[in-house]
Amino acid sequence: MREAIRKVISLDFARSTGSCLLEKVPVGEPTAELEGIALLVTRDNLSLQWAPRWLQQVGLEVEIARNAEEALAIAAAKQPAVFIVDADEKDAETRPLLQRLRRAHGAHVPTIALCTSDDDVTVAATLDATDIVRRPYQWDLITRRVVKAVNASQTLRELRETNAKLDKMNSRVTEAEIERAKSIGMDALTRLPSVGKFRSLLHKATAGRGAAGRDLCLLAIGIDRFRLVNEAVGYENANTLLSQFADRLRHCLRDRNVIGDVDSGSVTAIAARLGGARFGLLVSHGDVEQIRRVNQAIVRQLSEPFEVAGQSIYLTASVGAATHPRDCKNTEDLLHFAENAMFRAQDNGSGFEFHTDLDDTGSHRLFALDGLLREAIRNGDLKLAYQPITNVASGNVVAAEALLRWEHAEQGLISPAVFVPAAESSGLMAEIGDFVIETACRQLGDWIAAGMEPIRIAVNLSLCQLLRSDVVKTVDDALDKNGLTPELLELELSERGVLNRNPEVVDVVRRLKALGVRISIDDFGTGNAAISYLKDLPIDVIKIDRSYVSGAERNSRDEAIASGMVALAQRLDATVIAEGVETREQLDMLREWGSQEYQGFYFSPAIDADDFHPRIARWAGF
Repeated sequence: MREAIRKVISLDFARSTGSCLLEKVPVGEPTAELEGIALLVTRDNLSLQWAPRWLQQVGLEVEIARNAEEALAIAAAKQPAVFIVDADEKDAETRPLLQRLRRAHGAHVPTIALCTSDDDVTVAATLDATDIVRRPYQWDLITRRVVKAVNASQTLRELRETNAKLDKMNSRVTEAEIERAKSIGMDALTRLPSVGKFRSLLHKATAGRGAAGRDLCLLAIGIDRFRLVNEAVGYENANTLLSQFADRLRHCLRDRNVIGDVDSGSVTAIAARLGGARFGLLVSHGDVEQIRRVNQAIVRQLSEPFEVAGQSIYLTASVGAATHPRDCKNTEDLLHFAENAMFRAQDNGSGFEFHTDLDDTGSHRLFALDGLLREAIRNGDLKLAYQPITNVASGNVVAAEALLRWEHAEQGLISPAVFVPAAESSGLMAEIGDFVIETACRQLGDWIAAGMEPIRIAVNLSLCQLLRSDVVKTVDDALDKNGLTPELLELELSERGVLNRNPEVVDVVRRLKALGVRISIDDFGTGNAAISYLKDLPIDVIKIDRSYVSGAERNSRDEAIASGMVALAQRLDATVIAEGVETREQLDMLREWGSQEYQGFYFSPAIDADDFHPRIARWAGF
């Protein structure tokens, strides 16, 4: 009976539209029965007449809307199983209805786009409609497509629900494994002692061991550039690499040629995962030869590739070593010193570093500052001041350099020349550097929101930021969060401290440049290979070191070199900023050289953020 009705409707539709409906459901083929609502949004009268008849045959209830607002209301209230929509239908703000529906209800709800022109087809394809049909509409064929789309959507939903249940079951299993591992003091991923268990073992190993005993040695091992590895192979594969590395570390412990003592016949050694891509290895008899033997074994283990997801991955590691009781008297210091030595090995590319004894006054000062600095970060005592950068020709402020300041409640203003080395040696500089980027971008956004004309903001980057933090993501997030265009941010790299020919540094700088920010070389003319960096890196700004402008020993040769650097920068289409301008005579000299911008006490020292905006109007045309 139903088949007969379908044939009558088809013939009637063919006569009324003039279309030839030759593709009919074969006799005896069961008609698909669906459940749910089909939302039809069209101004086509024939479609309004015939679409409901065909769609109801397959079990769908049809809701009709004649405009976008009505369609959105029905969709929100009834959650249709399929949308059938005129591709040119728009809401009151001229946004395509297709886009509104897919954003509100997700791509998993099938969307059939009804198109009357090539422009409609382009819109539908751009908005990723599930299916596209052209006029004249043949509703028997469209209904078949609807059936397939709805069935596919339901199947996909069932698969997702099944996967979610499996994921939940797996997570319960994983959680149980993790809890079991925790209960016995093991790291679930690597099956090595956890950091908590390792600290306990360190306490036991150091307890009662006096100066007369053999030194304990702690090796902190950090896999280099593991963040990049993680991005390249994915989180799960990166975890597999960590597990494989742990297996190789265990192999080192079992090798008597590595862990052995000629006199006593054996040496006790324990490995653990300290967190992330960092591992610890405690050796009971830590003489120099034993330590070097272990380090060489680690290097050998890394010389062979790791196999994951069909790829061969080569890893390198940096190792830091500290001993007890020679270097320190307690467990926390032993771990701290070993990790600092490891970070230093990563920074300078040596691959291995011993802890430096804290014997001289300067080192004691750094060590004391470490605790104060951590407290300052917690309390929010670090602030930024901003030194204006001025256009030489117009006298207008075109940029500001963000400078880090720390005023201690008892010790007063502590110079960056003192606390920055302490931050770098303790591993805090990456965190502080991220704070500077985020704060400077937020401040510029606040100034612009308050009505100030947009200017550039310059921020210094440290070597450890480039090597040990995800500075590219930090910069991208800071720009996005504060609504800044990338060219307003200028990242300064010190020629003396940052640009050290490390290929990873060059890679990070290029990735930063790809965001659209400006790259500046600071202290230009004081490093070993200034010219080569202009060739190898995408440099936008060159800052001539103050020694060429205001140094007490400055002479005619300095002026000749500086003017030559300005000419070179101009040929490379780079902006030149002169630092340390203190007199009118020096400013006139810059004009002769052709330097475009300058900063220094002649114009203004660094000032607080709250004072910067109110005073900028008075600086105009200085």
